[in-house]
Amino acid sequence: MRKAKILATLGPSSNTQSMIESMITSGVNAVRINMSHGSHETHVEAINNARSAAQKLGVPLSILVDLSGPKIRTRTLQNGLPVELKAGEQITITTRDIVGTAQEVSTNFSELPAAVKPDAVILLDDGALELRVEEVNGTEVVCRIVVGGWLNERKGINLPKTVLPIPSMTEKDHADLIWAMGQNVDYIALSFVRTAQDCREVKDEIKKLNTRKMGRALLVAKIEKAEAIENLDAIIAETDGVMVARGDLGVETSVELVPVYQKRIIAKAIANDKFVITATQMLQSMIVNPNPTRAEASDVANAVWDGTDAVMLSAETASGSYPVETVRTMVRIIDSAETLKPAELRKPVKFSQAPSGRTSQALCKAAAYAAKEVMTEKVAVYTESGLMARRLSSVRSGLQTFGLTTSVDAYNQLSLIWGVHPFVHETPWSTREMLKIGEKTLMDAHVVETDETLVMMAGRLSGLGLSSSVILWTIGEDVPRR
Repeated sequence: MRKAKILATLGPSSNTQSMIESMITSGVNAVRINMSHGSHETHVEAINNARSAAQKLGVPLSILVDLSGPKIRTRTLQNGLPVELKAGEQITITTRDIVGTAQEVSTNFSELPAAVKPDAVILLDDGALELRVEEVNGTEVVCRIVVGGWLNERKGINLPKTVLPIPSMTEKDHADLIWAMGQNVDYIALSFVRTAQDCREVKDEIKKLNTRKMGRALLVAKIEKAEAIENLDAIIAETDGVMVARGDLGVETSVELVPVYQKRIIAKAIANDKFVITATQMLQSMIVNPNPTRAEASDVANAVWDGTDAVMLSAETASGSYPVETVRTMVRIIDSAETLKPAELRKPVKFSQAPSGRTSQALCKAAAYAAKEVMTEKVAVYTESGLMARRLSSVRSGLQTFGLTTSVDAYNQLSLIWGVHPFVHETPWSTREMLKIGEKTLMDAHVVETDETLVMMAGRLSGLGLSSSVILWTIGEDVPRR
């Protein structure tokens, strides 16, 4: 069973029910709704199509809504045509609403003159063009073009190493969050994260808007700013999971540091029991080509070896020409990568590290140790909210993990988590009935056989005797071994 999961972005190429069914059948475990594009109406249709597709196929599917965050952009150009910026020449960026030319362009960021100082770097169009500030006069920021090229209208502006006096959440983001929570989505991705406080505020808002009986939508902090790298430990402590947002991260820091940051972010997230998604340009060439480059295949494999919970497809599935082929390609790369892991991933679970003091960590390590002693590769975890299954996943024991839950919400949410294969079952009324229901669920799914021994563990379960425990269970027997 594949352990690393696939998150695919929905868009014009992939938002119909039939296309989503094809992508799920090919290997997609979760879908992303990008709030930087489209309307609430089109996104509702995509979400409904995704849920209908998953229900028809009888599989779990996570839905992640990615908030756009503050987007600093240029405005319109004359006749909507691109202009050429020539290296060595001057260009002025103004906050006045004008039609732009090669000598002067407007921006939607009214605080730009207050935010930048002479010698500051301004990047346009994902870093393709580079400007250096020479002077600031009222509403005008006069720059020298360092790296030239063609500039289209409404392109992004990045200000690396400049502290921006704007919040992570815009008015649009607040409205989108309220809408997303009304859709009962599984994950909320927060853009423009710089401090732990950014995460704390949004997580509090998610809790206020939550309507689930157990659990809630989980917060994903997108690590894409230099300040986020500086505050990484604090951010990880406050969020539920992180995304290595390599596109903006490469623009905001430097391209050569992205692989270093990727490994650091993934390692820190796993060490702190948090899930992690690796994103941006994973199979970029497949937007227009039916096959990836060798470098892209190696990139996906390295993310898998780093230990990422999920790899994400963006334009490849949202607007690309080969969405299904891209998913199939990613599955083949993951499958291949998971057959031959680097030496460091072969190390057994470390029981000598400093105690965390958490009951859940003790149970997860006990389950991994018990599985090793009885020579089984399978562990089933009963969970109401999905938390214990996520904690067990973070141990990265390599065990086949079956998440057993009565909650459809947890069932769908767990489909994004590394190594967890979720199953939903009816509500039991006793410990023995719970074990028998779990046994039947796994037998019906053909993932266990009679007389096979596996580890069964449970988190906090309302009114049932196996709460916070680990047992050995042989399929077909009446009494579990403690």
